[in-house]
Amino acid sequence: MAHIKASIDMGTNTFQLLIAEVENDTITNKLYTKDIFVRLGKGGISNGEIIPEAQERAFNAFAEFDEVIRKYKAESVAVAATSAVRVANNGAQFIQDIRNKFGFEVSIIQGAEEAEVIYYGVRSDVAMNTTSIIMDIGGGSVEFIICDAQQVLWKQSFEIGAQRLYDMFCKTDPMEQSAIEDLKEYVNNELQSLWEAVNTYQPKQLIGAAGTFETLQDIYGAMNSISPDQVKSITSSSYSDMYTMFIGCDEEARLKIPGLIRQRVNMIVPASSLLKTVVDQLSFDKIFISSASLREGLLLRKNK
Repeated sequence: MAHIKASIDMGTNTFQLLIAEVENDTITNKLYTKDIFVRLGKGGISNGEIIPEAQERAFNAFAEFDEVIRKYKAESVAVAATSAVRVANNGAQFIQDIRNKFGFEVSIIQGAEEAEVIYYGVRSDVAMNTTSIIMDIGGGSVEFIICDAQQVLWKQSFEIGAQRLYDMFCKTDPMEQSAIEDLKEYVNNELQSLWEAVNTYQPKQLIGAAGTFETLQDIYGAMNSISPDQVKSITSSSYSDMYTMFIGCDEEARLKIPGLIRQRVNMIVPASSLLKTVVDQLSFDKIFISSASLREGLLLRKNK
């Protein structure tokens, strides 16, 4: 018998709602999805704070989600707060305020747990016929999972998400070449444990999950007259062309890129620079893209 369940991924940039029918550890039918660009980390993540304006945007998103969840009569709601709340000195009070206003029990999941939950989500969408590396770029953190269809072999969360990189390196638009090189050097150094794990486990494919990769789907689809949900992979050379376009443009020019929505027009610069560093290091010919990630995993993990 199918059960109607809801999940909310409180990302640093985007809050994502999923309402779905779940039966026998499987999402059988997605009834409703909604993304709201809350920008929870804007103005405060680099200082360990969720500023009042960001909290207000979050409460507005929860009010909208609450109405839909009630409409669908969801039996349970799993709510996960990620990097921005993990590091915020006012994170606990923020979570208490959400409970008081809406009755939602929010769990602040640590980076390793977030990576594990992402694995369950991606595994529900992409066939892993070989050892794979999953990459999920958030606003606050980036998760990497080396895995196969049966198990997680290695996982780690790094606090080098797109909003953090933007705050650190995006001082001009377009970025100066020296800042691009500094960003890549910083990322490369921060990911030393990932490179060691890659040497150990020898993954054969890269799977991207969540916002940045959805943006690549949208842009590739728009540029090639393909529905974004049909874009299951892009070649590394196609991605390299996109990256060159992103970093060579200012905001006004990026707004004209087909498929690139306004809410991602700035974050795509540091996020794509991060991804380019990883793609160059791994030397895979292709990037596979998952349409499922943390919010799907939240509905599946309790049964694992």
